[in-house]
Amino acid sequence: MSHVYILKISPQGQLTLPRDLRERLHVQPGSRITVAVTDYGSLQITSKPPIAKHFGTLAGLWTAKQQDAAEYSRELRNSMQPKR
Repeated sequence: MSHVYILKISPQGQLTLPRDLRERLHVQPGSRITVAVTDYGSLQITSKPPIAKHFGTLAGLWTAKQQDAAEYSRELRNSMQPKR
């Protein structure tokens, strides 16, 4: 079953998630959510980070690429950012 929520953006650019939506996503203050923008301008919101494509690649990967952990983390974080 699909639900539609209409949210208002504050002057500071913030959104408040209605209680029902917070409960459906199992989020609370301090939780992090992931928002993905589709090519058509739709938003996809999830309370789970999009790490599935990176799962299992962390152990020893940066040493194979001759990187230290900080360089590898930076590269991984940048690869997960939306393309502009």
